[in-house]
Amino acid sequence: MPVVTVKRSDLHALLGRSLGEDELYYYLAKLKCEIEEIREDLLTYEANSDRPDLFSVEGLSRALKPWLGIPWRGFSIVDSDVRGYAGSIPERPYVALAVVRDLELSDEALSQIMQLQEKIAQTYGRARRKISIGVYDLDKVKPPIYYEAVNPDEVEMTPLNETVSMKLRDVLSRTEKGVLYGHIIQHMDKYPVLRDSEGRILSLVPIINSEDCRVREGTRSVLIDATGTSLEDVVNAVTLMATSIVERSTSGFIGAVRVEYENGFVVEAPRRKTMSIEVSVEDVNKLLGTTLSSQDMVNLLKYFQYEVDSVTEAKFIVKPPIYRIDVKTWVDVAEDVAVAYGYEKLGSTAQSLPPSTTPGKKHPVEYFSSRIRDVLVGMGFQEVANYIMSSRDIQLGLMGIESDLFVVENPKSDRFEALRIWLTPQLIEVVRENAEKYSKLLLFEIGDVVIPDPLSETRARIERRVGLAITHEKSTLTDGVAYVKALLRELGLNPVFEKKAIRGFLEERTASIKACGEELGFVGEVDPRILYSRGLKNPLVISEIVLSKIIKFCLK
Repeated sequence: MPVVTVKRSDLHALLGRSLGEDELYYYLAKLKCEIEEIREDLLTYEANSDRPDLFSVEGLSRALKPWLGIPWRGFSIVDSDVRGYAGSIPERPYVALAVVRDLELSDEALSQIMQLQEKIAQTYGRARRKISIGVYDLDKVKPPIYYEAVNPDEVEMTPLNETVSMKLRDVLSRTEKGVLYGHIIQHMDKYPVLRDSEGRILSLVPIINSEDCRVREGTRSVLIDATGTSLEDVVNAVTLMATSIVERSTSGFIGAVRVEYENGFVVEAPRRKTMSIEVSVEDVNKLLGTTLSSQDMVNLLKYFQYEVDSVTEAKFIVKPPIYRIDVKTWVDVAEDVAVAYGYEKLGSTAQSLPPSTTPGKKHPVEYFSSRIRDVLVGMGFQEVANYIMSSRDIQLGLMGIESDLFVVENPKSDRFEALRIWLTPQLIEVVRENAEKYSKLLLFEIGDVVIPDPLSETRARIERRVGLAITHEKSTLTDGVAYVKALLRELGLNPVFEKKAIRGFLEERTASIKACGEELGFVGEVDPRILYSRGLKNPLVISEIVLSKIIKFCLK
């Protein structure tokens, strides 16, 4: 599930009151959020993946207000004078736009907007393949806005965080986001962009926005866009972004933007209303094991800001808020009734069970393994699984290293005669087995290695590691560094890279990975002579990181 970090002081400012730790644990549980850590001014929690409206502090504060008895101002959607026009882009046909004005943005507000944008694009947007999102300073843009495909060798832009303009094709290889997401569009003859009426490029879709219209603390109005492969999803994404950002607006107005397509089709965002859902009181009570009346249920749904259309003794009709894209049927409504009523009150079976003496909790190693797995899958990697047993030839001979390892005294097979001491050799073998089928491979493995350690009581040290393998026609150390940076930053670490010599890797193209003053692993290009010996034609980049060291820093 997505992990969200907010400042408690920012949350308290949006709420207009402070919350103690006990209150935070109690009320976030009501929103199906699990607190990971409260440290000084920082609150870190896991939000349910079906509640992207809770991926930032704005949505969290809005959701908490009914539970705390704090009036919510709401927002108004009005027609905007901004217009959009969309050309034909078959691979990514849909675009939606919206405007939010009268903003007061702090540095933390900018961080939350970026966090929301990235979390939605990574989860709901399937690592930008399905949806990508952009936010721009509207005062630096000249509407109308155009969504079109352009020649990547003729059109230039200055990418976000860069100081020089570059051709769009170069953006894919010269920027970190280009390396991470360039595979989505690099096969296209023309690249999709958003531009304004003066030809200014706002975004190379779905890769990176322009530095020219960057949102800053002084920004008063923003333009929001979402592009993707599904009309419903891009409208939902713009709706989520606009209804969260408007919590920072003094007026509370969202400007709806009409986008006209070449064929006359028109898309307007954000969504102004949701469908009405008819709910049977009998069905809900049967599902939950309760005897609630229709009015009881309607009153409970006020905690989730539902709009009530009608109420009778047997049924009621409600509309969820427009940002609740997870509510689709009466069962979803019943779940909100259950949460508001209190799961602890449902049923009597639990009352007859002996009390728990110890709370269940996932081991930190498994938790971080799952978290890293989610991040890498979101980046487009595929997971592989190798046996912890290997051979001396693979573990040592392939890369030409010398090391101790634990060997089985009487193995039944030479393939499984020893415990592996690193993941790299087996990853190379997986690449070898699949290189003929795929021109590009992004693979990862999370697994244990066993290292002889005379100082240990058992004379062995078990480490959980994550290994990455990146190979395509032009793969370089830059690719590996970009992916490692993205992974570790998602975990709250800021890595640095220093030159390192490792047997079997190119000396000038290999680096150690460090964070908080400690070495976590390495990233480098495999020696072409080794690739040739395994029949591999494309360059191969491998990274291997000790997960137990990451855990140590993340749990501090």
